[in-house]
Amino acid sequence: MMKIHFLGLILISGFFSVQAQSTKKTKGDSAISYFRIDASYLSNYVYNGRQDSLKTPYLTPTIGYYDKSGLWISGSLSYLANPTESRIDLYSLDIGYDFDLTDHFSASVYAEKSFYNDASTVINSALKGSMGSTMSYDLDFLQLNAGIDILFSTKADIATNIGLSHAFYIGEKANLFTITPTVTTNLSTLHYYEGYANRKAGKKANQVIPNLQSITVETTVNNNQFTFMDYEISLPFSYDSKKIGFFITPTFAIPKNPIYTSTTTTIKLRNGTQTSQTNDSTPWEEKNLTNTFYAEIGFYLKF
Repeated sequence: MMKIHFLGLILISGFFSVQAQSTKKTKGDSAISYFRIDASYLSNYVYNGRQDSLKTPYLTPTIGYYDKSGLWISGSLSYLANPTESRIDLYSLDIGYDFDLTDHFSASVYAEKSFYNDASTVINSALKGSMGSTMSYDLDFLQLNAGIDILFSTKADIATNIGLSHAFYIGEKANLFTITPTVTTNLSTLHYYEGYANRKAGKKANQVIPNLQSITVETTVNNNQFTFMDYEISLPFSYDSKKIGFFITPTFAIPKNPIYTSTTTTIKLRNGTQTSQTNDSTPWEEKNLTNTFYAEIGFYLKF
């Protein structure tokens, strides 16, 4: 029953809202067009409360153009800043449109194209892109936020979120501090996780076997349905002026509902012999879910 009510709310709000990961207008922004350069550091990449066994801190520069009409476009690259493994792990291109329906109701639609490094181990590294929408309704004492996304990998996923927040402002638009306590829940189908597991299992399968012709690896989520993934409690803090600003977003993720997987490995030899074996491939981290704290810090320049 809870899922039905939640889906009803998402479908009603569906096409509207603000993309959680894009740059948004702050209180008091005037109707002007501008370019913006961001630089941020993410202590660890966490998606739906999950993280890879390899810690994934990112350094991410972003450049974007934000038109006064509400249309925006941005590009970024994420550099994996792990002491034992470093590389450019992700390129991303984003486009969207922000708009206000009323003084209390704001919304956005957007699309994103991802280019992950073949060696990437982040949980959603099998994704090729996404499109979706979010909405934010200001109840004065609380803001209601909701969103829906279609995620594209080998199969499409539906992901939704809903949250409550309240923004506290100090100062004016040219010198504004904002702190926004936020609670969010995330739900999703899990084809993206199958893609991630297949990428990791495929790397492990590259072993020397006499007379080997091919190895195929196929991972499936045992109960792939629309699943409640995690709670997230965050405390975004930002400073905005006409030309510069900075932000820090500490987040505490509480994962729910372990993702159980099975992997079938098929080995074909040159003499025509073929063997297949199916094993429980659920990672230890999924069988023993733990809460995760991570943070992102960054600054920007507008011109």
